[in-house]
Amino acid sequence: MQTSIHVWAPSFVSSGDGITAFSRELALALSERATLHLLGKSDRDGGWPGVPLVGSGHIPDLLRSAHFASRAVISAISHRPDLIVSTHVNFGPIAHALKMLLGSPFVLVAHGIDVGPRISAPRLRALKAADSLWAVSRWTRARLLACGANEKKVSLVPNTVREEAFGVGAPDDGLRRRYSIRGDEKVILTVARLDSRERYKGCDKVLRAMPAVRQAVGPLRYLVVGTGDDVGRLASLAASLGLEFQVTFCGYVPDPELAAHYRLANVFAMPSAGEGFGIVFLEAMACGIPVLGGNVDGTTDALADGELGLLVDPESEDAVTAGLIDLLQRRGPPLWFDPRGLRARCLALYGRYAFRSRVRNALFGVCRGDC
Repeated sequence: MQTSIHVWAPSFVSSGDGITAFSRELALALSERATLHLLGKSDRDGGWPGVPLVGSGHIPDLLRSAHFASRAVISAISHRPDLIVSTHVNFGPIAHALKMLLGSPFVLVAHGIDVGPRISAPRLRALKAADSLWAVSRWTRARLLACGANEKKVSLVPNTVREEAFGVGAPDDGLRRRYSIRGDEKVILTVARLDSRERYKGCDKVLRAMPAVRQAVGPLRYLVVGTGDDVGRLASLAASLGLEFQVTFCGYVPDPELAAHYRLANVFAMPSAGEGFGIVFLEAMACGIPVLGGNVDGTTDALADGELGLLVDPESEDAVTAGLIDLLQRRGPPLWFDPRGLRARCLALYGRYAFRSRVRNALFGVCRGDC
């Protein structure tokens, strides 16, 4: 009889979120070796793809958490899964309770700022009771250990990238016209959630660096893809720096258009100081775009300690400025400026084959069935 696995996630079908992307790829990987039941808190009931999906997306926000918890409990009692995998630690207390009730082993996936000194007591107890903990980067792993997690239970399972969706290609002329990008302008791109609680992503640093970068490399544009409540502040900062016509806030970009936006860029930059991993780096590199990231968080894993891209001190405006100038002037290891070579190396380290191999290794000995 095939192993039964329940996978819980904030969502499997929404776009533009690293945890959602991880959850989708994990479900695809597990569907090859187990009978799956998916529970997505913000999703609606349905099939994805050909797998039962239970959701609470139709429930008002104030009641959604309680509704999702009840559906998770009822589903687990009904199916008696051999393993529960929660792709967010917020669902850990439910999985912990079911382990005590049913004996179901469970895995918690940690992504970065979701684990740390402010973690709630129920979630901390769940972390310590989990049969396995998966960290998407060494930085996230260190945060788990700082919470008191058992080192022997922690496996590294970094993010992956949709290889078929992100590839090398020429910039789209129509998209250049949409944003009025002149032929002589070099383009810096950031793709990020622009949330006031996540200012660590470094858009401020890129904005402050732009006058000096423009002086060094010539005409320059900065495209910022993403939405959130911090857009107004960033737009005001751009205006105060005299960059109203050099910075474009693109807003929400649907998944089918995202790769074309990466291919507009001469450099992808997100000098973050608190990124758990940064799937956007993989997407940019899979499109063959040179990347700049911060050297203090999970970005170091995404950029393979500097093999795949330039790591700089994200708190240093001078370091960000110098790094952008170097990349725009194509100074650095040849791999960074070889689109097909960069894509190939990125996929060798973080493509689907590598991801599924890590998932298999992390599952070994965890579930009651033959995972």
